[in-house]
Amino acid sequence: MTHRRKHFSEIELENLMTEVKTRDITEEESEILWEMYYQRWGRASFGRCLHPYWLLEDMKEQRIKESTANEKDEVKQFQDKDIVEEFEGIERDIPEIAIDFMCDKPQNCYSHISYGTSCRCIRENFATESQFLKWREEQIKKLGKRIINLIPLH
Repeated sequence: MTHRRKHFSEIELENLMTEVKTRDITEEESEILWEMYYQRWGRASFGRCLHPYWLLEDMKEQRIKESTANEKDEVKQFQDKDIVEEFEGIERDIPEIAIDFMCDKPQNCYSHISYGTSCRCIRENFATESQFLKWREEQIKKLGKRIINLIPLH
């Protein structure tokens, strides 16, 4: 008889957290959680609260670490490209891009929080950071003119 080990996905862990509010955790679920804890933390898992929340938090943290490692390289290349183009005297036109390319909530976007004007949204839409900064200045001027036209001066 082969013993096949099962692991919960993030969605299954979230569902389990909701379900155990109204029922007890089953023996099978407990064994799966214990196996996941032991696999993640080894002997350091002893004495931990066997709750899906901690596994979910760890999964989220691991996902952020993986994306951060990849994104650091992309940001470095993006910023280096800006330096090279400035040194070589390359001038880029300001693209006509609507402002809605940015995240709906930049304050919740890990890329924006970590890299600001080199975040993923900007890298996908602009060739260099300086091109984005020029575009941003142009947008501020356009919005300023709209506001001036809306406010009666007399």
